Amino acid sequence: MPLSILIADDHQLVRKGLQMVVKEVLGFNVIVEFAENGREVIDKVTAQEFDLLITDLNMPDTNELALIPDILRIRPKLRILVVTMKPDKVFAARFFRAGALGYVNKTEADEVLAEAIYTVSQGRRYISRSQNEIFSDALIGNTANTPFDKLSKREFEVALLLLKGYGALEVAKSLSISASTASSFRCRVFDKLEIKNLLELNHLAQLYQIDADFEG
Repeated sequence: MPLSILIADDHQLVRKGLQMVVKEVLGFNVIVEFAENGREVIDKVTAQEFDLLITDLNMPDTNELALIPDILRIRPKLRILVVTMKPDKVFAARFFRAGALGYVNKTEADEVLAEAIYTVSQGRRYISRSQNEIFSDALIGNTANTPFDKLSKREFEVALLLLKGYGALEVAKSLSISASTASSFRCRVFDKLEIKNLLELNHLAQLYQIDADFEG
């Protein structure tokens, strides 16, 4: 029976490019479907089973930090490969811990992507050479490679929303928490990152190539 693959990205050219690589690696008889945003991903994995999900994280209607856990609650055995522009050093360890089997930056060579697709399709974790050298300890939670590794999942969500320009009320609404709780998280983020204001948060984010395009 041919493998069933779901490719999720909000850019059509990226989806088609990934489809070409998938067919070259896994065979031209694979069945490929597409999704353009996080909501479509959830709808499709709820409606049917897939063998492999290849997904970006920066898409409309997507809470990037919740997407993988939400998917795995629906399909615990689904093999997930993240393909994104987000920096490995900050994001990859978090998504490995969330349940992804592979994390490939879009700037990597085609050979790395092809190897990742094949490895993850076999149900095995793929860690690139650069990831293994840079943050292998962080993958099992032993070492903080960046200041952002000190933040919990919720604190990291708050930090990303602050970088997007959200105030306390907007953070509270986005995360379904009270405004006072949002303010408390903001203080904890500043304390853990050892910063005093949003200007310093933005500077730190730029230093580690974290952009403000988080979709809540």
